[in-house]
Amino acid sequence: MEKEAQIIAGLFTLMEIDDFALITVTQIAQEAQIGRKTFYRYFKNKEAVLERSIEQLFSEYAAYEQNYSAETYETLIYHHFTFWYQHSTQLNVLYKNDLMFYLFKHYQQRIPQLNAAYIRREKLDPTVAKYANAFTTGIFWSTLYTWIETGAKETPAELAKICSTFLSH
Repeated sequence: MEKEAQIIAGLFTLMEIDDFALITVTQIAQEAQIGRKTFYRYFKNKEAVLERSIEQLFSEYAAYEQNYSAETYETLIYHHFTFWYQHSTQLNVLYKNDLMFYLFKHYQQRIPQLNAAYIRREKLDPTVAKYANAFTTGIFWSTLYTWIETGAKETPAELAKICSTFLSH
């Protein structure tokens, strides 16, 4: 999927310079050094490029069980933010372009899958499971958003300590 990767990289390069709303398919194709026809073989529009880039992030996230399965909240949060710390450049571009809601949408879609083993192990009924997933989505996304919004100054270890402090009270 070399062309797909070039297109995604082209979009993110352009978003560092210009607002997503103003970027055209022609610009993305030029940045990716491909033709418009090639772009449309891979993607329907620029929103589909953005969606695919975030799908890839979450697939990578889901590939590492330590990102969503741990003995303590502090360890879980540490692994979560270690992953996102490695992708902070992409997060900053999404934030700058007011596109973090795409990330939120993917959290909503993926968290039930990631929490499935925990929900089975704890034998949570469907109503409790639904709200456990909503709580997890909200707390992780909101904390991630705040971290990016404030300049991503804290390390994953510092964030884990901060979050585990208020979760233990």
